[in-house]
Amino acid sequence: MKTIPLIVLILLIIPEKITAQNKQERDSILLIISLTKVDTVKAINYLELSNLTMYNDQKKTFTYLEKADSLYKISKNDKGIAKLYAQKANYYYRLGKIDSARHYLINSVEKSLHAFDTLRAAVIRHNVGILDHYQGNSSSATEIMKTNIPVFKKYKDTLHLANAYLMKGKIAISDGYYNIALKETYSALKLRRSGKDDFRIAEDLLQIGIIYQSTDEHEKAIEILNESAQLYDKTDSDQSRAQALNYMGVSNIKLKNYEHAEENLKNALLISEKLDYKANIARVYFNWGNLELVRKNLPEAIVFFERSLTVWKSIGSPNNESNNLFYIGKTYLAQKKYLQSINYLNQSIAIAESTNDVEILRKAYLEKSLALEGQNKYKESLFSYKKNKVLNDSIFTIERTNATQELKIIFETEKKEQQIALQEKEIVLLEQKAKVSNLQRLLMGIGLLLAILGFYALRQKMKRNNLEKEKVDNELAFKKKELTTHALHLAKKNEVLEGLKQKAREYKTSSTGQSGYQQLIRTINFDLQDENNWENFSKYFHEVHKGFNSKAQQKYPQITTNDLRLMALLKMNLSSKEIANILNISVPGIKKARNRLRKKLGISPKESLEALIISI
Repeated sequence: MKTIPLIVLILLIIPEKITAQNKQERDSILLIISLTKVDTVKAINYLELSNLTMYNDQKKTFTYLEKADSLYKISKNDKGIAKLYAQKANYYYRLGKIDSARHYLINSVEKSLHAFDTLRAAVIRHNVGILDHYQGNSSSATEIMKTNIPVFKKYKDTLHLANAYLMKGKIAISDGYYNIALKETYSALKLRRSGKDDFRIAEDLLQIGIIYQSTDEHEKAIEILNESAQLYDKTDSDQSRAQALNYMGVSNIKLKNYEHAEENLKNALLISEKLDYKANIARVYFNWGNLELVRKNLPEAIVFFERSLTVWKSIGSPNNESNNLFYIGKTYLAQKKYLQSINYLNQSIAIAESTNDVEILRKAYLEKSLALEGQNKYKESLFSYKKNKVLNDSIFTIERTNATQELKIIFETEKKEQQIALQEKEIVLLEQKAKVSNLQRLLMGIGLLLAILGFYALRQKMKRNNLEKEKVDNELAFKKKELTTHALHLAKKNEVLEGLKQKAREYKTSSTGQSGYQQLIRTINFDLQDENNWENFSKYFHEVHKGFNSKAQQKYPQITTNDLRLMALLKMNLSSKEIANILNISVPGIKKARNRLRKKLGISPKESLEALIISI
């Protein structure tokens, strides 16, 4: 398998630039946590804090994640736990602990599916595919992309659909299918440009630049990588900018632009060390070692290769370890330090055999044969050379097979695209035939439709007439009710006044006028408080306004009998003074009663109490 530059893992959370605004946000989140008593709310906010500190304070990040974990264990919230596991995966990846990152990603997928969140499960599963590809398991990564793409299309998630195309491009690069890789990556770029997402556009351009670099088109690669770096700088994406600068350094080395290459690598290393971005630190050290190697600064080259090897070992990337060991052995060979050279080359060969990295094996056996020849061990040297020859033939066969396979894939893809295009044409023809048929049906149905429309218009007119008549009848009935209510009220008032008039005449001629006057007052009071009088009035009222009390009590069960009396008088549109006289209380008392009623009915002072009661 051809060795290629490894692409950085892009997890769910994009790095943020730590600013004063982030500090304010952390303070606000901590305040929310201190005030809330809801465990899930606390847990969500601890995850937010871990996101803010992920790239500048690993200890705090771990503390926040552990607090969120303990809270989610209590609440058993599957969606929340899925997010927690995804964030833990990001944390462990940042530490270079790939196996731990993969473990939490898989758990996150399971929790998301358990919570019936298919889309989120696909998003996280995508990251498992990235890790699998990162560790050389392209077949697993391919299967994951095949599973995910239909899900993203179903949910019309263009962001993650583009990510899947980008990942297919990465897999094609690792398989040596550069034409397919370019096509898949440009498919991703097309989706990105439609969304005007500068960060994602830069991501796609980075991969396109790497493809051109892999096919030795270094000037084109530098042009595209430079555009990618500028977009990363524009979006404050320092981690990704460091990658672009690193790859620009590689192409500048190939073009023998050594000063530019050193500047690229120096800037990439500065950013990567600031962010503690281990994978890119390892890549920069390796490329700097190559720079010193071509400059013939061999001791310096070994120093950089050793540094790169140390970081790759801490991360756990066998292919990169094997590659670094090979270059250290190659550099010692250039110094004619044959024993050291063979030692490192043997280590490289051992790892390459375990990972089946034919490209490294081929190169390592050739360098080993030269080192053995330098020790005058010609027989062993010949053996290593023969191994190199066999591997060369094998690689040539693989390359031919890959080329044939790529052409086959391209042919089959184009064939499928042609079939789809043909099917689309057939669909268009069928739709056109259907339109002609529909037009005929339309013409045949116009006469019937006109008849139906005429009948419908007549029916609607009759319906409108009936509605207007019903409206007039209702208005007339309402006015009759109002008139009846007014007449009842007037009759009651006249009845009371007539009784008072008669009593006054009697007391005028009576010798006990004073006592009669007191009796008259008691009679008036009795009349005002007489329950029978109210019951008679209530009887008349309900004959006019049927069902008022039952509707009111059903809608507002908290109202009392006194409330109903007040509501009845308000429905008659009486003034507060008139209501006060009837209920034998003061006008201020009526105002208080109205306020109490408003509260029970749940209306504000700005809303009309009378309008609400009249509507019942």
